[in-house]
Amino acid sequence: MTGMRVTLINPPFTFTRSSDIIFSQCLGILYIAAYLRENGGHTVTVIDALFEGNKNAVTLKDGHLRVGLTNEEVIARIPKDTELIGLSVPFSHLAFLAHGLACDIKRTFPSVPLVMGGVYPSTQTELAMQAVADYIVLGEGEVAMHELITYLSKQNGNPLPQGVISNNGSQSMGSAVHTYVRNIDTLPFPARDLLPFEKYASHSPRNTRAWRTASIITSRGCPYDCEFCSVHPVCGYKWRPRSPKNVLDEIDELSHTYGVNHLEIEDDNFTFNRDRAMEILEGIIERNSLPNARGLTWSTPNGVRIDTLDDKLLHAMKRSNCMGINIALEHGDEEVLKRMRKKLSLSKVEEVVGLLHKYDIPTDVFVIYGYPGETRKRFENALNFYSKLKQIAPKIEFLFFIAQPYPGTKLFKRCVQEGYLDANTFSDIEKISRFSTENKCWIKTKDFDEEELMWRKQVLMRTLTPEIYWRTKIKNAMPERLIPLGRFIYHTAQKVLRS
Repeated sequence: MTGMRVTLINPPFTFTRSSDIIFSQCLGILYIAAYLRENGGHTVTVIDALFEGNKNAVTLKDGHLRVGLTNEEVIARIPKDTELIGLSVPFSHLAFLAHGLACDIKRTFPSVPLVMGGVYPSTQTELAMQAVADYIVLGEGEVAMHELITYLSKQNGNPLPQGVISNNGSQSMGSAVHTYVRNIDTLPFPARDLLPFEKYASHSPRNTRAWRTASIITSRGCPYDCEFCSVHPVCGYKWRPRSPKNVLDEIDELSHTYGVNHLEIEDDNFTFNRDRAMEILEGIIERNSLPNARGLTWSTPNGVRIDTLDDKLLHAMKRSNCMGINIALEHGDEEVLKRMRKKLSLSKVEEVVGLLHKYDIPTDVFVIYGYPGETRKRFENALNFYSKLKQIAPKIEFLFFIAQPYPGTKLFKRCVQEGYLDANTFSDIEKISRFSTENKCWIKTKDFDEEELMWRKQVLMRTLTPEIYWRTKIKNAMPERLIPLGRFIYHTAQKVLRS
């Protein structure tokens, strides 16, 4: 089989306001691109509509901003001789934009197979199949895309690869199986050379501009079963780590080729295996001790399991220049944690927070409020526990999130079963495109309504994060054009203070 010419597209995004605009480093499609180049010698073009069109912001009817290339500009960038087009849809709320872009692509390239993959089709498969895409990929895309190319090349009547659904009815949705790469050490590093990565490194996906930052994934999958989490349809339950050597080799490439000096580790379970995490951290320490070292730093913005942390590991984190760790507490009341299926002891949380304070590691704590079963009393129990943690470690910060019934989660199903949500809440692309996690109260129970949840948020912020509370008020009062400058000054000052 000769190599195929493939185009992979990251679509435009929507944001609430211009100061919220952030950029993805497109790890998903860059992993696929690298795998296709290495396995079959396929020629791959990557179009990042968000980053390439980041100056193009259009206000939509609902007040949100559509940021990125126009559909016409995306299509103009697709090589005329392309033989396969892949459209990634990393978030469900992008469904409306993605379906429209897919229609325009098929209108221009009617005979070229169009594949849709990402979080949206993996969690909202029935909706994704309403798009004009010829094929839907479920789960991870590297092997599935490679096998789909082989299938298209042979056309010998063999069945579709696992994890791929045909929109012409040759494989029903019920018979499709989400696929996951068993040994992710076999994957080549993301094909960052297909993008102007020099520019990407100066734009952290979290809007931090004081470092040259790269996103990196060192493991996939999560063996836990938290009710609110939507990761399993995309990455599965089995935890699949990369070897420390493989991770450190990628870190070396990022440092030497792109001048990266800060890593945002995107894993859901970076510290699941302490020995593996230790080996990676010791490798970073060793690299930072070399002459002319860049002073590599790192953070875990997606959070880590608190009960995987101990004194030895946190000491290594400190020595390896950890600039920030997010810990996934989720709630400070034991009964609510049980409802979440979090399987976390609050006494262990106190112990770990004490160690984080001991090693002076900047720490953010993830907290969810407005969860089904969170009575006023349980909310107050949680608030008291958070205040106790603040006494143990005065420098820790809290990040508060309203409970969100993400499509495809057990939480969504329970909310429907218990009458907190209508089963058709996200039943079409217009409804799912209005799914927003910013102060949006989807769940209402006998214990709280939207007004009660807004009160709880104010109490949490005023009590535990007064600096963020007032900073948010100032941000909301500032002219949009001044917010990026204010953010740059803030993050630069943080870097200076922590160095």
